Amino acid sequence: MAYSTKNNKRASAFDAFHSLIACTTKQGKALLLVLLSLASFILSVVIEYLCYLSVGSTSLGTWYNIYWIGFFFVCGFLLSAFFVFRHDIKTKPENLFLAIVLSITCFSSISFSVNETCWDPGSHYLYVLHFAELDLTYEATVSDMEMAYTLTNDVYFNLNDLSNYADELNANDLIKDGKTIKGSILLLYMRLSSLPASLVFSICSALSVPFSIKYVLTRLIYALIYSFVTFFGMKQLKSGKMLFAVIALLPVAVFLAANYSYDYWVNAFVLFATACLVRELQTPDEPITKKRIVLLLGSFLVVFGPKAIYFPLVLLCLLVPRKKFSSPRASKLFRGCVVFISLFVAASFLFPYFFILGPGVGDTRGGPDVNSTEQILFILSSPFEYARILLNNLPGYYSFSVAKNYISYYAYLGYPQWPLWILVYALMVFTAITDKSEVDNAVCTWKSRVLALVLNVVSLILVLTAFYVAFTAVRSEIFAGCQPRYLIPQLFCTLVFLSSHRLAWPRKNDTKKTIYNATVLGLMSFVLMVGLWQVYIGLLY
Repeated sequence: MAYSTKNNKRASAFDAFHSLIACTTKQGKALLLVLLSLASFILSVVIEYLCYLSVGSTSLGTWYNIYWIGFFFVCGFLLSAFFVFRHDIKTKPENLFLAIVLSITCFSSISFSVNETCWDPGSHYLYVLHFAELDLTYEATVSDMEMAYTLTNDVYFNLNDLSNYADELNANDLIKDGKTIKGSILLLYMRLSSLPASLVFSICSALSVPFSIKYVLTRLIYALIYSFVTFFGMKQLKSGKMLFAVIALLPVAVFLAANYSYDYWVNAFVLFATACLVRELQTPDEPITKKRIVLLLGSFLVVFGPKAIYFPLVLLCLLVPRKKFSSPRASKLFRGCVVFISLFVAASFLFPYFFILGPGVGDTRGGPDVNSTEQILFILSSPFEYARILLNNLPGYYSFSVAKNYISYYAYLGYPQWPLWILVYALMVFTAITDKSEVDNAVCTWKSRVLALVLNVVSLILVLTAFYVAFTAVRSEIFAGCQPRYLIPQLFCTLVFLSSHRLAWPRKNDTKKTIYNATVLGLMSFVLMVGLWQVYIGLLY
């Protein structure tokens, strides 16, 4: 009897273990992921100790490097996620995608510490301070001024120097600088992307969190928003999820989401908004509900707050077929709203310059010959000359060589040693062609292709013109300051309409589709981790 009871317990334990490994329930997946994450952490500490035996103590004099441990842990976590979500990769790859984008983006954001690694972090930190107080009046500390107005963008790779700099910021955060930073309610729409960070900053300040930690926690909200918005965006799609994943996981896009910027907001919500639109096109016989109309138009509306110059992209909503509406009147009302949003966003872009800030002389970083007022007069008085300059520069932004700069350029950190951007570019082209199914028959039409390509070019022209006015010397033959990363918001909402459902691969093969999705997500994870190690983590010691 005792022997039988013992066998039953063993059988029960084996069944429980088998059920856990099988990952058939949400609870089982969560528990297994936690257990594997714990094992990954222990293993990462062991690996770091072996590194210590090989290369010696860090510049802090310790045997451990928390950044290296974090890197090894994320690698183990990603491998664990691939195992736990292996059954979801074919039909619900967004679950694995969330694990990838959330872990890498959050780890990147934390590991950057108080280093200023990205483009113009001071300006974007200043935007956070504009709305850090309810009365829109913030009394800056010495540390605030250091991070908001520094132009050196030095990056510390020596852990001892980085620690000393953090201690200095913590001490100086107790000293008021005497400067008051004022926000304006009229600029609220333009500063949408900074509002979540302003809230986190206010909470941290109220809790007297040390500056070095407050600076990181405030920035971390960007990574969280980017990760979850893109996750819910991918869930909208019936197909095209791997193309979506490649663009959302572009190293530059993830890098921007891990830093102070407004690009994370634009990139995330334009992906989400376009996914909502594509979903409507993929279900032409399914009536569109009021809830989905609000979701579609609302998501496009919030996209353009920080970067209104992309407003033409909302006109893609005109592709929604009339038969999805309950009546011709509802269809006309929807289209009227689309046109109204485009005009509203365009007005929001012009309003501050004409009624608040004024055209001014432009951005002085462009050089002494920058003068926005004179540049506008030049464009208006010589439109054909400006058109010539525009046409000479426009093709260069679509060239293969420029793709490197919007795929794997880490701003002040430079480029990874390996040319992994070529692999990402190939994946982007490959998924744009093959990541299709029968539901894309109504998506990839000549009408949608032409409209997407036209709006892509128009948006780029507007972006170039904005930089020509604000950042470029009068009558210059080039466009200063307009970096290729500004093409990222246009990628998915253009590429998703190209190709054809006839080129879909693999077709109706569960195993091949699983391999297809796993390969794309695996390669993007590899590129992100290798790139981060080569430009930053591997240099921190």
